[in-house]
Amino acid sequence: MISREEIRNLAQLARLKLTEAEEENLQKDISSILDYVGQISAVSGQGSKQGETLLSDSKVSPCLLKNVMREDVLYENTPISGKREALLAALPKRYGDFAVVRKVIQKDAE
Repeated sequence: MISREEIRNLAQLARLKLTEAEEENLQKDISSILDYVGQISAVSGQGSKQGETLLSDSKVSPCLLKNVMREDVLYENTPISGKREALLAALPKRYGDFAVVRKVIQKDAE
């Protein structure tokens, strides 16, 4: 189970202010999620092809999972079509075609 201290650390990294009750609920929820991910990791590689996994745990109904990839498609008639430069110009700080934001994964930031 994830510790209360780890929950507080995650909350600090995400810049969240949690009550004791929220910390307790989050501790239970994240522990459940990590247990589930552990179950998936345990059966990883048992599929018939690379990228496919057969889940047969009693808590998870058997199903075949596989990665589905599709081609990236550029749509011309979207609400922001042709407004790329205007959007980039509106950024408070940018580096070329990228938005510059402050670092958020830092333990001592409040």
